[in-house]
Amino acid sequence: MRAHIPFPEQDWKHLSRLQPLALERLSRRILEEAQAMIAGAVEGEHHRVYLDLNRYIREQDRVMADCFDRWSRSNALMILLLWRRYNLITDEEFAGFSPETRARVG
Repeated sequence: MRAHIPFPEQDWKHLSRLQPLALERLSRRILEEAQAMIAGAVEGEHHRVYLDLNRYIREQDRVMADCFDRWSRSNALMILLLWRRYNLITDEEFAGFSPETRARVG
């Protein structure tokens, strides 16, 4: 059994500073995709677009929850992994984490 490796204090502070940026980026991405879906609706397909939009929003609600609802230091590594997976932070922002944390995230 592997011992729990604590998330370093400086990395937690950096993650906390990035949280509003990551939240804004994901929110913007979701809204832009929703707008594109709506703008692409053609006569006779509005209900299909509505259903697609509804499904998309539910999927994105899960992504939003995964990335932001369990905000705690004990979940910090998982949060950072998800933010990288969904491209919510830049490479430059990621470089602000310690070498150990960057290595754990990959």
